[in-house]
Amino acid sequence: MEPKNKKERTVRILKFAGLLLGTILLILLAAFFDFNSLPSKENKILRTKIEAVNKEKIYQEKFSTKANEIKALIDSLDVPGQNAQYFNALINSNIVELQKSIPQKDSTYNYDMYVNSVQSYVDIQELKTKLKTFEDVEAKLESYSQELERLSNELSTCNRYLDAYRNQ
Repeated sequence: MEPKNKKERTVRILKFAGLLLGTILLILLAAFFDFNSLPSKENKILRTKIEAVNKEKIYQEKFSTKANEIKALIDSLDVPGQNAQYFNALINSNIVELQKSIPQKDSTYNYDMYVNSVQSYVDIQELKTKLKTFEDVEAKLESYSQELERLSNELSTCNRYLDAYRNQ
């Protein structure tokens, strides 16, 4: 016995299968595009972060090289017979150049470290210059102590003569 509505059943089953298949394909297509575009977005974000880190690394290498040059110039101030004014001017120009090359505060988290490093070099240069002016202090103190001792001996000799003169 065959059902009377065989044709209607077949049409409805095919419609159901088509809608089911369409729904499953739609869900799979949505999942594919969602998971396919997510890694590309993450990759784009990560690439920008890597680029920023690489730029920072390159700047740090340049900063370190320039800082080592300044350190060498500051150390050369200790060498006797050097033209201190020339080296101070050279150090100042290098420090200004280094300070100008520091990125703006909002572009790097190391801004304070760079500024403090440059300020440290400025302070070291000033202190070395002051120390240079005090180099002859020990020799002067030694000559002053010898002069004091000589004058003390002379004073005691004069006091003895004065006492001898008073006693006469």
